[in-house]
Amino acid sequence: MPLKVVIVEDNPATVKSLRQTIGWQALDCEVAGTASDGASGEKLILRTAPDIVLTDIRMPQQDGLDMITAIRQKLPEVKVIIITGYDQFQYASRAIKLAVFDYILKPIDNDEVERAIRRAAAMTREKREADVALLAAETLRRRAHLLSLLTNDSQRGQGVSDMLADAGLAFDEYYIMVLQLADERVYTQAMLNRVDAVLARLGANAITLLLYDAVVVFVMHTQAEVDWRTQADRLASALTAELVTPARIGISKLGQSHHAIRPAYHQARQALWEIALCKNPSPCNFYQDEEERRPNERLAGMYQKIDDLLERADLSDASAAEAAEVIAEQSGKQYSNLRALVTLYAMALRKRFPAPFDERIHAALFETWFVSNAQDAAACLMHVCAALREARDARESAQLSLLTRGALQYIRLHAIEGLQLSDVAQKLCVSANYLSALIRKETGITFHEHVLAAKMAVARTMLADPRILVDEVARTVGYGNYISFYNAFKRIEHMTPTEYRNRKVDL
Repeated sequence: MPLKVVIVEDNPATVKSLRQTIGWQALDCEVAGTASDGASGEKLILRTAPDIVLTDIRMPQQDGLDMITAIRQKLPEVKVIIITGYDQFQYASRAIKLAVFDYILKPIDNDEVERAIRRAAAMTREKREADVALLAAETLRRRAHLLSLLTNDSQRGQGVSDMLADAGLAFDEYYIMVLQLADERVYTQAMLNRVDAVLARLGANAITLLLYDAVVVFVMHTQAEVDWRTQADRLASALTAELVTPARIGISKLGQSHHAIRPAYHQARQALWEIALCKNPSPCNFYQDEEERRPNERLAGMYQKIDDLLERADLSDASAAEAAEVIAEQSGKQYSNLRALVTLYAMALRKRFPAPFDERIHAALFETWFVSNAQDAAACLMHVCAALREARDARESAQLSLLTRGALQYIRLHAIEGLQLSDVAQKLCVSANYLSALIRKETGITFHEHVLAAKMAVARTMLADPRILVDEVARTVGYGNYISFYNAFKRIEHMTPTEYRNRKVDL
């Protein structure tokens, strides 16, 4: 961006000469305006805040030195170059005291003026770059302190106040906002810069940082300012409008204690999670204490969905993928909730399908601590299911005879074909009575119960597709009429086929 220059000169010919003969574009500068006396020059300079000022001394109404004195307090960094026909010591001495950058005598020498402007421009840019670097370093330091307070359990006690003071985080009160993109994209530095720009435009005293899957905004509020909820609403509205991509924002309660910053962060996360559990959510939600909330039906619904998943779990990859999808949705796509729910579900799977805690199961369960998105959750649960499946198969291999294992495998593959005990017995070259007794002895349930379980597994898979009619499902798995299938399915699954399908659609 070109540097701005203001020319204050009462001689129109001199102004015209400076505007037309100086190579402003080559100097990467532009003339922001001109004035013909010190009084109007002062107003122009304060209005435009230029980087460089070219001015004469003796002018009507107010001379150049008085003008410089007037602007110095508000614009201490502006570079002033005096171009004058007066060489008296008293003028030069006063100019030095006013920190004038250069003092050039008329008649004007364009080369000399351009050299002065070039030096002033170079120093201005160097100072600007240094200021930007210093601000970036200071912002980074403040973010590091805030990150430590949000994530480090050891940051407690008297050291917190010292850390806040060292970081320049001074406040009467504060609240925390957590922003998350609704489309699951991760925030980038460019997005964080846009958030900072919005906060700066609205005059918010805040520090921001990227933390895991969201932007955290620590807003420092003074009691003399507008009501904090009104301010938070205004900030949230401006941020959602600026980001274009739909975003959700959770906001903590107003805090005062230096030692409650981390709990405030979790309050904002909780408020954000509750947005995700709503079917028609507002993009912004304030945290409420437990006693202030109405019974959370959405939370109860979430636990019911997880229980339903466990009831239907069969250790297949399809079952794991379904569970990952539902858990990701119920977590609000927040890494911490996702990780917790995946861990709980994996432990519940191991309880439902008991297995020795061997090295493979340990490794699969350990993966739950590193889940960060729906894809990770699916891969992790597939590994857990594979480990439990392998343990189950190994246990069956140790407990079941080769003949029983062969019979069970054949049942799983051909159950919907109207399979009879005699068919399997003939396939395995044994008598039907012997095979029936062996299966009952080694598995605890009858041949027909195994066939029914295999049929229901196929039925569940077909019911998950709403395009397939329930009557068609009944015929496919070997039932001549809907009523027989209805009764069998309800006895096994404890719900009707239609109820099962509706639950799948809701998930």
